Amino acid sequence: MRESAPGIRGGQQRFEVTRFDSGDARSSSDQVAREDALQLMVNGSPLAILLRTPGADLELALGLLHAEGVISESGDIDFVRLAPSGQTLLPSTSWEIRQEPESENLVDVHLRTLLPEGGLGWQRTLPSSSACGLCGSTTMEAIRQFHQPVEGRMVWGSEILFSLPDLLSASQPVFTTTGGLHAAGLLAWGATEMKVAEDVGRHNAVDKLIGRALLERLLPLSNACLIVSGRAGFEIVQKAAAAQIGVVASISAPSSMAVLTAETLGVTLIGFLRGRSCNVYSHPERLGAVVELSPPELEGDS
Repeated sequence: MRESAPGIRGGQQRFEVTRFDSGDARSSSDQVAREDALQLMVNGSPLAILLRTPGADLELALGLLHAEGVISESGDIDFVRLAPSGQTLLPSTSWEIRQEPESENLVDVHLRTLLPEGGLGWQRTLPSSSACGLCGSTTMEAIRQFHQPVEGRMVWGSEILFSLPDLLSASQPVFTTTGGLHAAGLLAWGATEMKVAEDVGRHNAVDKLIGRALLERLLPLSNACLIVSGRAGFEIVQKAAAAQIGVVASISAPSSMAVLTAETLGVTLIGFLRGRSCNVYSHPERLGAVVELSPPELEGDS
C-alpha cells in the first residue's frame, strides 16, 4: 500500500477542555476519537450514510458491501471514486482508484454488474408484507437462505483464546490516546500477529477488517477468529458468517439475536472473554478442552 494524498486527517482530534481535579479547574486539552459521516454510493447512486472514523474508508465500504452480498471478491469491482481525506493508505488493486481531492467523505464503488434489486443481503429474503409481521423464526429463515453455514474446523486452544483481549488492546493506538474507539481483531490460526481495525462503530471496525481481507484476496477467512471490544450483536455475527469466520469472541455481552444467528450459521460465539474465563453460547466444539459443559438453568424453565 502507498500513502494517500497529503493532509490526511487522523482518527483523532484535539479539543480544548476545562479539567476539574479535586475542586481546582484549569485549562487543558484532550484527544477525542474522530467521527464523520461517510456517503457510500454504488454505481453513482447513494446507498447509505455511515458514521465512522476516517482512515480506511475503502476497506469499510468493501467490507460492508461484502457482508450485504453486493460483492464477493475484488474482481466484482470496475473502479472506485474516493475522497482522499478519508483514506490513509491506498492499496494496490487491479482496478482504478480515482481520487477526488475536491470531495469530502465519499466512497463510490462502481461494479461490473448492476446492484441487486430490493433490499440488501439477508433482508432481500424477508417477506415484503405479512399479516403477522416479522418474527424471530422468519428472520432466521431469511438468514439461512442468504448464508452458507460456516464450516471452519480449526480447534482453538485455551492459551490462544485467553490471549485474544491482550493482543487486541496492544494494537489500539487511537484508543490509547482517546479512550473513544471500538476495535476488532482477526487472528489467523497458527499466527502470532493480530490484524486490528479501530472505529467509533464496532460494526465499522469489523467491516474494515473484512474489506482489507477482500483487497488482499484472503477471503474466505475460515482459518481465522474474530474478537471485538464491544457488545456482540447480530450484525457482528452476520458479517463474520459472510466471511466464513468460525469463531467470534467479545469482551462484552452478546444479544439474543446474535446467539440465535450463531447457532443457525455454525459460528462459535464467545462472550465476556476476560482474564481466563468466558461464556460460550454456541458450537463449543471448536474450543476443544476449553469448555466444560453443564446443564444450564434457564429463567422460566419448569
